[in-house]
Amino acid sequence: MSIHINEISDLEFRIAVNRIQTAILPIGSLEQHGEHLPISTDSLIIDYISTKIACEIQAFKLPVLSYGISYEHTPMFNLSLQSSTLLSALSDISCSLLEQGMKNIIILNGHHGNSGILPYISQNIAEKISRDSNIYILNYWQFMSDRFDHAGKVETSLLLAIAPDLVHMEKAKANTKHLKKSKIAYAAFGNSPGSFPRLTGNGVWGDPTEANAEKGFALLEEIISNTRSVLFELL
Repeated sequence: MSIHINEISDLEFRIAVNRIQTAILPIGSLEQHGEHLPISTDSLIIDYISTKIACEIQAFKLPVLSYGISYEHTPMFNLSLQSSTLLSALSDISCSLLEQGMKNIIILNGHHGNSGILPYISQNIAEKISRDSNIYILNYWQFMSDRFDHAGKVETSLLLAIAPDLVHMEKAKANTKHLKKSKIAYAAFGNSPGSFPRLTGNGVWGDPTEANAEKGFALLEEIISNTRSVLFELL
């Protein structure tokens, strides 16, 4: 079972914490995802995955933190936090959860731009937590065989499975600039402010016209299964 922590009372929490000492915190972003996907795409995907995982491993599920680091999409739409702000927020949330009796905190990340600061959470709060506490950082794209994209076939397929009413396939277009550099070269400047529109032309990395819901459900099954297996190793 899982418990949505924002839907229960203090008394219900105090009873549940005697048997559940793991909390899942999903983090996403609010940023452009082409003309066919909502700005909340990353948050919707990771919130869905986190809910399923929380059921699988019997954990508290926290509301998704939708604000991330998305300056690479400037001047296209993004609501971004400074990296130090996100690090502080996640550190404070983690400390609070540990003070409430959690032993394991699983931060499930749905946005690539957030990943750079996440390994520093444990270091940032090391003096405030016991050695028996654990903070695990997982990016959902680590658990799928397909190559990660942005508003391309993968993310569009996932949204077609999760929230089809929010997908406008008639507006779907592939990147308008040819992506010919190496993966290492792109990674070197991919998070620089304004880099994503310059690289892709239209803010899309990949071809969303190849997406379909069947592909999305298959990806979700793979991601959830692989994530569950890793967490059973960790917990």
